[in-house]
Amino acid sequence: MESRVQKKPKERIKQAALDLFYYQGFHSTTVRQIAQRAGVNPAMISYYFKGKRGLLEQLMVQFYEEYFNVIEQHQADDIDQGQLTPYQRLLSTLSASFNYLFEHYQMTRFIYRELTIDSTLIREIMTVYLGKEKYYYITLLEELKQAGTLRSNDVEMITLQLLNTLYMPFLQPQMIRKVYYIEPHSDEFKQRYLEQLNFFVENCCR
Repeated sequence: MESRVQKKPKERIKQAALDLFYYQGFHSTTVRQIAQRAGVNPAMISYYFKGKRGLLEQLMVQFYEEYFNVIEQHQADDIDQGQLTPYQRLLSTLSASFNYLFEHYQMTRFIYRELTIDSTLIREIMTVYLGKEKYYYITLLEELKQAGTLRSNDVEMITLQLLNTLYMPFLQPQMIRKVYYIEPHSDEFKQRYLEQLNFFVENCCR
């Protein structure tokens, strides 16, 4: 693993910001704290990101762009394989989504926490990226509906329930840990939860 010294200043700043945003929250973190943790001059944050808000925006955009690249590549691979039913492609996409969110646990937790706060940036993120995610899943569920294998015609509500179930472990880790006595960032939890996500999809289908 690269040490802080080996990483380029821009990458050190992004990692330092993510660590501090995650533990302290965006509004409680100062530019000086980020610079100190990254081992750089505070002026470098303005140089690279135009300030703390620009740094937050770049972290979020990078997270979602990589997320959709994973989904799109996964869907392209599924199409190349051929012979997959809409149901199988939905399960495959759901698995790819959950694996990405789980592998980027710290960033996922931070972003979903920030999404509960109303701001211009968050509204933009919702419009562009969450709207795109909704489109992907609605498209897959519409294929199931057209094939006559979806139990309900209310595709929007199924999409809403499915995505909320996908997000829940990253929104409520303390509840999972303290009430269910399961570590939400463990491989055991990941496997068990993904199995239940698949079961949710199965129950939506005939």
